[in-house]
Amino acid sequence: MIVQFPPIDEGCRVLGARLKAVREARGLAHEALAQAAGLSPAELSLAEHGRARLTSSQLHGVIAALRIPLGLLFGDGDLTRMRRL
Repeated sequence: MIVQFPPIDEGCRVLGARLKAVREARGLAHEALAQAAGLSPAELSLAEHGRARLTSSQLHGVIAALRIPLGLLFGDGDLTRMRRL
């Protein structure tokens, strides 16, 4: 079986990389964040790799689960200062 992934969108790639960095800084497993945000693990994975664009409700679910301000994912903040929950 051959699986074709959607192409990587540069804006989504940057957002996905920041999302993954915050998730890891918070010490959350991929599956745990997906469940807390109301996403499937596949949806979260595609978003973290820049292959899917999250809807506004999905994005709000993610930032609520991470307990971060929305701006942090868009470059308003230093990800190196994140700590585990």
